[in-house]
Amino acid sequence: MRHIRGPRKKLFLKLLHWARETAPTREDAIYWMGMGHPLIRRMFREISERLISGGAVSQPEDIYWLTKSELEALIERLDKNMPLSDMSGVIPARKTELEKHRGYVSPSKLPGKSGKTLSRAPQKRRDGRIVLTGIGASAGVVTAPACVLNSPADFERFQPGSVLVAVTTTPAWTPLFASASAIVTDIGGPLSHSSIVAREYGVPAVMAAHTATRTIRSGQMITVDGSAGTVTLGGA
Repeated sequence: MRHIRGPRKKLFLKLLHWARETAPTREDAIYWMGMGHPLIRRMFREISERLISGGAVSQPEDIYWLTKSELEALIERLDKNMPLSDMSGVIPARKTELEKHRGYVSPSKLPGKSGKTLSRAPQKRRDGRIVLTGIGASAGVVTAPACVLNSPADFERFQPGSVLVAVTTTPAWTPLFASASAIVTDIGGPLSHSSIVAREYGVPAVMAAHTATRTIRSGQMITVDGSAGTVTLGGA
């Protein structure tokens, strides 16, 4: 507070008060949305079993490859005890399409009204080593082996003391922060979940490193500079 005065201080205090008042509402909304997921998945499981019995799909997980209109049509036919269309043939092509899109790299941020694209390069070389540039979200410098995780299904592969590298994180990832030496994500900003929890645990963090999960390999030594917002591959 000593560093701001006058109108800027007044604006800062106003925004701080607004954040304190509204932050609990945001957290409560996320909590209640999350609480509904287990019930929704049980409902989908029951529908899946009925679709399998009717010959529409062959695996319980196939239901997640159907469009909303396709699923609604199948449920309507179930309610009327009508024969179901076999949807198994369309699922392999959709899985292939997903794998194709996994290789695409999204921009760190969307262009502004001017249509200008991101000017700074998210990746460069320094002394022969690749340096990823992102947003420094939690100060500190750490050199440690990386552990690239794509989803909670990979949690068991995480090694304590490693740098957690992910596309992004949600509250489900929080237990890993206690044993991580640093955090690196492809997307995110100073107020994202990854940033906030990293600061709470006091570990360096770099957000919006763009291609981190595609460039960094698990076990590779990297240096995370949470102040400069850089991730150097190959250690210090």
